Amino acid sequence: MAAEDLYAVLGVERGSSQDEIKRAYRKLARTHHPDVNPGNKDAEDKFKTVSAAYDVLSNADKRKLYDEFGADGLRGGFDPGQARDYQRWSEERATTGQGQHGMPFDFDLGDLFGARAGSTAKPGWGLTGEDVAGRVELDFVTALRGTHVELRIPVRASCPSCAGSGAEPGSVPEVCPECAGTGKKRISHGPMNLLSTCPRCGGDGKVHKPCASCRGAGTIDSEQRVEVRIPAGADDGSDLRVRGKGAPGIGDGPAGDLLIHVVVKPHAHFTRDGLDLNVKLPVTLAEAYLGGSISVPTLDGSVQMKLPARAQSGQRLRLRGKGVVRGTNTGDLYVELQVRVPDLADEATGAALTATDALYSRPVREGIQL
Repeated sequence: MAAEDLYAVLGVERGSSQDEIKRAYRKLARTHHPDVNPGNKDAEDKFKTVSAAYDVLSNADKRKLYDEFGADGLRGGFDPGQARDYQRWSEERATTGQGQHGMPFDFDLGDLFGARAGSTAKPGWGLTGEDVAGRVELDFVTALRGTHVELRIPVRASCPSCAGSGAEPGSVPEVCPECAGTGKKRISHGPMNLLSTCPRCGGDGKVHKPCASCRGAGTIDSEQRVEVRIPAGADDGSDLRVRGKGAPGIGDGPAGDLLIHVVVKPHAHFTRDGLDLNVKLPVTLAEAYLGGSISVPTLDGSVQMKLPARAQSGQRLRLRGKGVVRGTNTGDLYVELQVRVPDLADEATGAALTATDALYSRPVREGIQL
């Protein structure tokens, strides 16, 4: 079965920009994240597929190899030079009906992945471990300031009984009956003899009695504790990638990544728009009419803000540099005034306020109509 096209997985075209790929990934990741679909195995599998596709297409080097060679270009130890040689031979054969000089020859498929014919050590061979998904829930202020959190991540760890070999400790290996100990399988195809890794022994040339603890897998279900730094300014719904903190790789392959979905709890008074913060601030009738200096809460503590005389309810004032700090960028704090009428009754106050009707330059509801 052919591997699924990674561009199709994210729903983007092959020539899409990195920003387009990132937007498509974030949309799909939010839709299929396990925390949004608890107990939904299909959604979990889809999330892993989407994350794996983004891991490749968001990396310029991986994307280049994938565009040229497809999924094979992503395998550990892949040799682009050998692959191009094989492609040139294939094109020559298609044109002339024969390989170089018309003579049959051996071609080791292992050469494409860094392993030579007859080699059982397979230096540099390996597959990248799977990415692991995690979730962090933060309160509004903590997300703005940044923090460190400790996560417990379920992973597949090396089996302690067999040290990851998959073989029963103390058992004596036997020559693989499938390849007679060569670690290779020969397949004839026209003038070319293809050599591939033996599926029975994995190229080792020997087979072992499976480990009773891990049933020959070499790994067991385990858990690892990972301390993660959440950078200041993390937004609700954002996804962080921690390189090398996912499931361990196979063979000499590197570990996968840890994908962290950040959930930020809403604040009672503040809201966020990108790097800017918004707050609705109550003011008295006297403050709104006379103006002056009022106290405004910010992430760095309360600051004084100049309130213009005759300020209106709903008017927005800006405090520069008092918004979200993320890296070298800083947003602003927008203060929306809410003029509050006194909640206690007083005849003298009522009479005084009635007298202010003469101070309006025009009717306050002028021009409001359907």
